[in-house]
This record gives sequence, structure tokens and C-alpha cells, in this order.
Amino acid sequence: MAWKMASAMFAIAMLTGVPQARERTEDGPAVAAQHFASQCAGCHMPNATDGQAPPLVNKALRHGPDMESLVRSIRDGYPDLGMPAFAGEMSEAEIRALAAYLISRRNTGNEPGRTIAEKVESSNSSKGLINTDAADFMVEAVAKVGPAFGFAFMPDGNVLITEVDGALRLVDPKGDGQPGTIHGTPAPGVSKEQYRRRLLDVSLHPDYRTNGWIYLLMAANDAPQAVADMSISLHRGRLRDGRWVDDQSLLTVRSELSSSARMAWDSQGFLYFASNYTGLYPSQKSDAPPEAKPPQDLASQFGKIFRVTDDGKAPPDNPFADRAGAYPYIWSYGHRSPLGLAFDRNGELWETENGARGGDEINRIQRGRNYGWPVITWGHLYTDALEMARPIAPAMEQPVVSFVPSPALGGLAVYTATAFPRWRDNLLVGSLKGRQLYRIVVDGDREVLRETLLHDFGRIRDIDTGPDGLVYLLTDDGTLSRLRPANAR
Repeated sequence: MAWKMASAMFAIAMLTGVPQARERTEDGPAVAAQHFASQCAGCHMPNATDGQAPPLVNKALRHGPDMESLVRSIRDGYPDLGMPAFAGEMSEAEIRALAAYLISRRNTGNEPGRTIAEKVESSNSSKGLINTDAADFMVEAVAKVGPAFGFAFMPDGNVLITEVDGALRLVDPKGDGQPGTIHGTPAPGVSKEQYRRRLLDVSLHPDYRTNGWIYLLMAANDAPQAVADMSISLHRGRLRDGRWVDDQSLLTVRSELSSSARMAWDSQGFLYFASNYTGLYPSQKSDAPPEAKPPQDLASQFGKIFRVTDDGKAPPDNPFADRAGAYPYIWSYGHRSPLGLAFDRNGELWETENGARGGDEINRIQRGRNYGWPVITWGHLYTDALEMARPIAPAMEQPVVSFVPSPALGGLAVYTATAFPRWRDNLLVGSLKGRQLYRIVVDGDREVLRETLLHDFGRIRDIDTGPDGLVYLLTDDGTLSRLRPANAR
């Protein structure tokens, strides 16, 4: 093929014009873009689609689109296909940065087969048939409450919904949708704008039928003007005759904002929840280098995912429980704004996380791992110069899925029921700014499919599967909706 010859000639030019085994240089997206322009665009063209070589976006890649496959392709090449090896041209860090840059280009390239938005019908309506790749479904409105944050199903199928102003509502999804109120909750009714008390997530103990415990997360701030200096408190209590009783305050941690207060339980009965740290607000800004900022500090509670016992204690097998000076509840660190947490059937914990300007992530959360913020990110930093950040650093985890540009990822669920059989074990991910619902298929650490199920639906804050096997969505305005297969009654 002509492109093979062109690629070989381009490789010769690179060999004669570039020093061998260069030292590692700054590996941010801007430099990776320069590498693409100098090393790749001669054959693939600047738009990565119209060159003599195969396109790198808008098409499936023969040798795989994930990080390791791209690194292997760049480093080792496929000489018999005309693709030269660049192991002698670029350092390993530069190769990985270039691979990550290509992933970001593919994520913004609207790759066919990864999103089928053009097939969605009546996507912003609660009526009408919606056609997607793996299932056709209807969207039904279930209930409407005030501005809301989270919901949880009771064993009888009723739904608890938290309103951010402090109200805990109870809804029968099979009834008329009129919410009742649980009185006596620990969060008094104070407006969201005051940032003094916000009722956040709600979750039932895995053994609720035996012990009756319900868990709440609430945010508190006694200085409303300092909105980025909050505490997140974990409470548990029981319901009796429509009232919250037996309230226990179990644990309080620091968090910059309250948006990260989501809970998830593992199969052993340990509870996970998160705190955030963006570093944007005056009360949290500092001149410290990224490596010294709170998410990277194991003594700090900011920017962490915590693992606690059901009575609010630090499990002795937490990864840093025995480290002097470390906060013993930490399970993972280096987080910016975790908004969704959910376990899959294999016991893996998944997380959605908002990046800076761009760079939203879906991560597989593993014990004791560092997820990089604010040292690395795929987003632009919030500075006047729109500073480019480093995407890669040693001993810091890469996301399984990245979104560039950012839709502000929100709620997360792993679908494990059978009403939508082709969605089984897929990630269902909502977005806030994007107002979309995604279905994402992963294989190990590789994203293999991204499908947009709903467009312009609303700010999807929470997602869960009901006892009926249907998918339920809660938007910020307090609307609880469900997705029902088109062939179901």
C-alpha cells in the first residue's frame, strides 16, 4: 500500500532527525499533541482520519483502542503493516502520554459503535418509545419531590428519597407518586443556599430486614460564606410510625463540597463513601505543589474514599490503618470529586469522578491506590492561562474510561437484573451538565462500548435498580423516573 511506503519513509526521517532514547520531558497533553504532529500526522494527517494510514478516530482500531494496546502499537509498531516502532524515538512516558492523547481524541471523535445517539427518539420526554442498540424502552415518571440527592429502595418496594433541604420522603412507586414525609431526621430544614445543613445520600444496611438500620449522609457548615469548608456526617437510625428514631452519629469527615457524599456497601458489610477537593475555593487554595496538597496527604480527609464498619469504625485491615499519622478510614486517595459509587457482581468498586475543565473519569477503585489528583488529570486546570495538566505519573492510576470534554458525570449503577438482559453487568452512568444517560461496557481495564441512552433528560444525580429489575433515575429537580422495556407491561 502507498501508506506503508509513506510510513516507512516518515520513520526514516524521524530516525535521522530525532535523538535516540531522549530523556523524559514534560508529558502533558500539549507536548503529547506536539508528538502527534511530529510523529503521526505525516501518515495519519492532523485530523487523524484522512491520511494514507488508517484513521485513528471515528473507526475501530485493528489492534485495540485501550491504553496498553495503543502503547504497544506505538512502541513496537507493526512493520509488516507499515507501522514503524517508536521505542527508540520516544521515552516510555512520552509513548504513554501520546497513547493517552489519542484516547482523548477518540473520546471527542464521536466514534461510531461507541455511541448511537442518532437512534434515540423522544429522548427528552417521559412518553414515547426510545430505540437503542441493545433495548427499546419507555421512560415513566414515578414521583416528584423537592430538589433531591439520593434514593434507596425499601424491602416492600417503596422508595426513600432525600431532599437537599433536609426532608426525607417516602414514595410508593406503584401508587400515585405523592410523597410522604419521615419526621425527625437529623438534618433540619435549611435552604440549600445557606449551605448549613444538607441531607445527601440514603442507604439501607445490607441486613436491614434483621436490624432495621438506615444510613444517611448530611453536610454541615456553620459558616455559610465559606462554602468550601464543610463536614460530611454519617448517621444511622430506624423508622418507626413514620418517624426517624434511634439516631446515631457515627463519623464526621472534612470535605470541600457536599456533592461527593455517595454510599456503597460491599459483600462483607463494609460501607464506602467519599469526600472531595477541587482546590478552587479561597478557603482551600494553597501554593503548595500538587504532591503536597490534601488529596495526596494521607493525614488529610480531603479527596478520599473511606471504608468503615457498619457502626462507623475504621476496619483494622484498611490499607493505611497501621501507618503513623495516616487517617485510618482511607481506602483510596488522590480524588477530586467522586459523584458515583457502585459495586459490580465481582465485588469491584466503580466510581465516577468529575475532572477539572474536561477529564471526567470512571475508575475501578482498588485498595490503597492513588488516583492522582491534583498531580495528574486529563482536564485543564482552572487558571487564567487554562493551564494544561500532566495526564500520567508513576504509581498513579489511570481511569478505565475518560470523558474529554467533560459532561460532569453524576450517578452510577452496575446493572445486574434481567429486565434488560443485554445491559447485564454494564455501567449505567448519568451526567449533570450533559444531561445524558450512558451505557458503558468494559472488559478488564478497557472500555469497549459507550452508548448514549438518553439525551437532554435532566441532571441525573442518582441511579439504581429497583426490586422489579427496572432502572430508576433521580434528577436534581427531584423527579424519580424509571426505564421500562418496551415489551413489558
